[in-house]
Amino acid sequence: MSTRVLPVLWLITLVISTVGCASRMHPLPQTTSGPTWPTEHPRVRLEAIIELDRSAMRKGAGMRRWLGVTEIPQSFRRPYGVTWRDGDLVVADPGSGRVARIAPTGKISYSERGLFRQPIGVAVCDEALVVSDAEAGRVALLDGQLRLLRWLVEDVQRPTGLACRDGRVYVVETGRHRILVLKDGEVEVLGERGAGPGEFNFPTSLTTDGESLWVGDALNFRVQRIDPEDGSPLGDFGRVGDAPGETPRIKGVAVDRNGHLWVSDGYLDRVSLYDPRGRLLISIGSTGSGEGEFSFPAGIAAHPDGRVAVVDSFNRRLQIFQVLDGEPGEAGSADERW
Repeated sequence: MSTRVLPVLWLITLVISTVGCASRMHPLPQTTSGPTWPTEHPRVRLEAIIELDRSAMRKGAGMRRWLGVTEIPQSFRRPYGVTWRDGDLVVADPGSGRVARIAPTGKISYSERGLFRQPIGVAVCDEALVVSDAEAGRVALLDGQLRLLRWLVEDVQRPTGLACRDGRVYVVETGRHRILVLKDGEVEVLGERGAGPGEFNFPTSLTTDGESLWVGDALNFRVQRIDPEDGSPLGDFGRVGDAPGETPRIKGVAVDRNGHLWVSDGYLDRVSLYDPRGRLLISIGSTGSGEGEFSFPAGIAAHPDGRVAVVDSFNRRLQIFQVLDGEPGEAGSADERW
């Protein structure tokens, strides 16, 4: 064998072995201790960063290893929506046209290829999952294994945000500036286009605290609280600008176990917490790929134990925060944690 061939074979062997190691599943971290905000009175701690794309690990991996960064080997292109189902995370990825369920052990499962064109929103309704397909204009009901049970509604103009309450599924119909209420095959409508109370201008996101609906009313630059029965306005906050507490491009909303409202802003690369009256409590983040930094933060989901998952879309990762109710370092408990 030629001496020129040996180095080439050695290099090929090295590349193959390296790729093989990178593609293995890794258990996800049980505990971490990231930064807390604000530092003088800790309220929120960054608990874990979960990379959703192998290539993202090559940049700054060593810097973030202490924080419990975990790589999900399968590729995500542009994750957007997220929800918790028990201890698992369910992520809608419009870039790849798929929905994924990720367990704390590292096990991952996907929806069937070709089922969705552009899945944006995802929510848990009883034992099932609801997914909005913005491009196809329809909303799917999936079982826990991400298999299609049925289509709940079709011919919708860009469905995005989702929420479930008392057997009803609430769908943000962004293209028609309103909210659809689905129950027992019937469809009701809340709101219309406008800038007044209870009206919307390209709404994008939705959550519920069990009593009210909170709507990310994107191009009115505000979060609105409305009655889930008749859509009557109950209050709003936010305005256009780039200062803390301002909301130029709302992408995600969630209510945590303390009643705090989490709002992501894709223009400011920031996540902010508000009390139920709309008073700013904390703002987290700036543009970047480090701990607590974002590049187009999108969907947000709150877990009953105090954890909050934020989709850091262009960084192709999830950042998991922990709400601290007591002394610094205190956190909610769970059998299996990220």
